[in-house]
Amino acid sequence: MSEVLRRQSRFNGEAVVALAAILGVRTPPPPVPALEDFHHWCTLRESGDIHAAREAVARLPRRPRLSLLVATAGACPAHLRECLASVEAQVYPEWELVLVGPEDGPALPEPWASSRRQPRIRRVTLSGPTDFARALRVGLQAASGDFVGVLGAEDTLAPHALAEVALALGANAGLDVVYGDEDRLDTRGRRTAPFFKPDWSPDLLRSVDYLGRGVLARRSLVESVGGFREGFPGAEEYDLFLRLSEATERIGHVPHLLYHRRLGAVGQVSQEGRHALAEHLSRRGEDAEVTVPGPGRYRVRYAVRGTPKVSIIVPFKDRPDLLKTLTDTLLERTTYPHFELVLVSNNSVRPETFALLDTLTDARVVKRTWDFPFNYPAINNWAAGQATGELLLFLNNDMEVVDPGWLTELVSQAQRPEVGAVGAKLLFPEGTVQHAGVVVGMTGMAGHPFWRLPDGPIATPFGHTEWVRNWLSVTSACVMIRRPLFDALGGFDERFLLCGSDVDLGLRLHARGLRVVCTPFARVVHHESASRRTDAIPEPDYWRSFTSYRPWLLKGDPYYNPNLTLLSGDCDLRRHPEDGEALAVRTLAHEVPSARRPPT
Repeated sequence: MSEVLRRQSRFNGEAVVALAAILGVRTPPPPVPALEDFHHWCTLRESGDIHAAREAVARLPRRPRLSLLVATAGACPAHLRECLASVEAQVYPEWELVLVGPEDGPALPEPWASSRRQPRIRRVTLSGPTDFARALRVGLQAASGDFVGVLGAEDTLAPHALAEVALALGANAGLDVVYGDEDRLDTRGRRTAPFFKPDWSPDLLRSVDYLGRGVLARRSLVESVGGFREGFPGAEEYDLFLRLSEATERIGHVPHLLYHRRLGAVGQVSQEGRHALAEHLSRRGEDAEVTVPGPGRYRVRYAVRGTPKVSIIVPFKDRPDLLKTLTDTLLERTTYPHFELVLVSNNSVRPETFALLDTLTDARVVKRTWDFPFNYPAINNWAAGQATGELLLFLNNDMEVVDPGWLTELVSQAQRPEVGAVGAKLLFPEGTVQHAGVVVGMTGMAGHPFWRLPDGPIATPFGHTEWVRNWLSVTSACVMIRRPLFDALGGFDERFLLCGSDVDLGLRLHARGLRVVCTPFARVVHHESASRRTDAIPEPDYWRSFTSYRPWLLKGDPYYNPNLTLLSGDCDLRRHPEDGEALAVRTLAHEVPSARRPPT
């Protein structure tokens, strides 16, 4: 009954948004997921996960040894007792626990005191300084496992944590690093605040230490990159993760809550972390500056190389009110000077439109006409052929520039050779999020996570929109790509008419091994598209999208998390059985115009 009520509530909310769009009014933004049923959600899933992991481990042909390092200095005895108990409760047997503490420190809590013999638990004592980095270095030297990770002395592991890591290694023996999802333990020991992570996202790691805890890395690789270094207090693990990412991209993610963290916040940021990130960029030969714009995040400002010209391509049909807002704010507020604004009229007829165009005498404005039946990819492809810039920025006509440095940020990201396309954070006029990336499989075909949630570092199970992230795609309402790359791809697929060609472009970039990035440091206000009815999208676009997206609909979007809902963009917990393909099929069966048309 609770699930019926929850779905009814969601339907009611979506109906209100649709009605508001028809009436031309705004509705209050949806609430951030409250997670009142998080404990129940875990209970429903985790007993089955633990049982399945236990059975799967018994069938593993090879069981790598996993070593956990625990620095015990200053730990609360009661919490340390819970930590040790959680390790002994592991359903995976091939583990080793290395406890490192001061020589004169207190004895281990019972029943792990010296009177008890547990061959898998080793205690190493330190004389002299007992700082965290030194403890981890000594623990690493004492460890004998194939993989090694850090366990906080007051944190705990899920019973199947090490089993899931071993199973991931069994499925892909080439992995060098494996990480899982995590949650918090409050002052009463109750689980709260889950953080469900994406698969390996290099740009996200440069925004926040999203790997956090619950990470195991190949010991030989850890040693080859220098292990745990001094000089980064509070950021020892983050510094190691950055150096590991320079040595390998064979980094796997287990989408289960494996680690329960008692203290600290996800992505704790420090000046030492900033220093570690700056060194990482320097080692990679990237000209960039690292700042700390706010709690829990870093910002990497990449230097713009040279003075590349940007062609900003804006198709439009009339709506001189929107076009004036765009041109006024873009020309007046944009600090990056090297651009041309290519305005492409598609079957405009209003005298007010042509009167506005006559007033646009700025030398950077280029006016073009494409009076053929509307086809969004075709208009943009044609305009790209008319443009003269080294970088192409495809932009909707319903935008308002609010950040002077928006174009500089997009250029600096788009010049990176490993990046294929860059998108901006798009906001509705009331300040809620319209776009911060695209998830394939969400809301039928593809959708926007964080949609209509408040802008800023809000708390959801997927984090927030203030981090630079990697995605499979971003919206073509504002996307930048290098011209040679766009030409090599053949531009947008003109078999689409209105929707889907942008996601398809991102998928083709991903297939080439290039990253798609969305940056929150380029913010643009989007004045339209607060809600788009399904019958406003041409039906062929649904079928073309289904064909293009289907591989990802089946296996899931790697930059999202399978524990999060696909029914909406609020990043709430997943409580439905349908995968992306099932939702897409339901859309094709019930929501496209022909399916909704009464039979004749």
